[in-house]
Amino acid sequence: MSISPLFAARLFVVLVGVSLLNAAEAARIEPANTEFSAKGPISFAKSIINADCTIQVSGKVSPDGSFASVDKVDFSGGLKCGQVEATHLPWKLVAKDETSGAMSGIRVTVHAPLVGGECGPSTAEGSWNNSTGKLEAAQVSLDGGCTIKTVSIQMPPTFRVAP
Repeated sequence: MSISPLFAARLFVVLVGVSLLNAAEAARIEPANTEFSAKGPISFAKSIINADCTIQVSGKVSPDGSFASVDKVDFSGGLKCGQVEATHLPWKLVAKDETSGAMSGIRVTVHAPLVGGECGPSTAEGSWNNSTGKLEAAQVSLDGGCTIKTVSIQMPPTFRVAP
């Protein structure tokens, strides 16, 4: 049984159309074109350094809601937390669907003698919950030997993901 070139061309057009439709139906971050700030606990490790800190992020949702740009990241909560510096900002947050997302471009510098250094760039896959407003991830390995053990960022009440 052979497939006619016309049938193959039509099948190709249908498949391309379906993939474009799926891309157009990706989740969106709301409200679009607005600034946000949020914070929460983060547990971080590099080599023998373990730090339980507070992470504070701020940025802006894109005009179409397709992503959020994280323009500022600060770590606080003690001496070890002060040794972690977010670099190569902005990082990019996208919603994959109403319950999951990813932050890409994550890079940090750990300022510690002998065991410090650069980590990233890496992407952290995580979960999102519209009811609680929390963006969470666990056991995220960053290039360069860093691990985000856990992070739970409490986003503002207006921040949500829509289908």
